[in-house]
Formats: sequence, C-alpha cells, structure tokens
Amino acid sequence: MTAKQMAYLSSTPLTPSPLNSLICETVFPNPLQALYPPTLFRFMTGEALEAWVCGKPEIDLNLLQKIVRYRDMDKGHYLIVWFWRILSRFTNEDRVALMRFVSGRSRLPSDIADVSQRFQIMKTDKCKDGLPTSQTCFFQLRLPEYSSESVMEEKLRYAIHNCRSIDADNYMLARNVESAHSGFEEHEGII
Repeated sequence: MTAKQMAYLSSTPLTPSPLNSLICETVFPNPLQALYPPTLFRFMTGEALEAWVCGKPEIDLNLLQKIVRYRDMDKGHYLIVWFWRILSRFTNEDRVALMRFVSGRSRLPSDIADVSQRFQIMKTDKCKDGLPTSQTCFFQLRLPEYSSESVMEEKLRYAIHNCRSIDADNYMLARNVESAHSGFEEHEGII
C-alpha cells in the first residue's frame, strides 16, 4: 500500500461507504480477501490497519517483559536489572534499533497472542565489558559480564546502532569476497 493510500485511509471515517468499499477492493489483493472478508476493512482507519498487520510503531516494554525468557539468569540478576533500567531510558528509536538487533524486525505484534517467539536473554562467556551479540533467528540477546551499568549501556547502544548485519551476513560476505580475490590471484599467476 502506498503512503498516499495509507494517508487517505487514515483520514476516512469509520463508517462504511461505497468509496471505502471501492478502496478495499482495489487496495487489497485477493489473497488477503481469501483470509478475511473485505467488509472487515471498511471500518478500519489506516493506522488501525497498519497496527493490525505490522504491529505498533512504539516498542512496548511491558509487552517485551511479558514475553522474555531468561537463560542462565533470573529477573533478579544484576545484568537483567540493569538491562531493563537501560531500556526504560531508551527512546523509542533506540528500542526499535534493539528490536532490529535481536530479531531483525522493527516492531512487536499489537497483541501478545500474536507473538510467535519469546525474547531470550542469556549470559555469554565472552570477555568482560565486551559487546553484546544476538541471534535474530532465535530472538536472542547474549550479554557478557559488565563492570557497571554505564559500561553495559554504552556497549549496548554501540551494538544496536552500529551492527547492521543480521547474524553473520557481513562475515560471510567478507569471506566470499576474500575467497574470490585469493582465487583470482592464484589464477593470475598461472597466466
């Protein structure tokens, strides 16, 4: 759906009209209509539809806390206490960056019933005060030991704002490029 269509839908009243019906039939392809009756969309604003399909743009810490699972720690562990305090100071932009870092997504579902995977936080035996790591396929954050809450916040902020690859994407890309170059050099010497 284009931004113009979303803007129009968000400004339309919540009453059915022939124009809303026309928009629903035009904007939504048949696969969506096969799952849901087109009349359902006549009563939705653009914002309501976006939240229903994509989730809310604000990261709800209460929802995140309800779906978390701790591994090798409990909610009273100092790293967990620090983590939630740090997240409470984060802006929504920071929280979205955290979501991308740990899940590859920028939003949580609107309804807790739609959460397909629990958020996992676990300790790792990496060096003290190192960068946190994540596994996006498992919605998992791995935290090393930290000497202070401020160090943890600094490292977490750095990781979520500077790591743009998902899992080992950049590692594999660099490895493939190195292999290509080393293969080229070997063949170059033969010619």
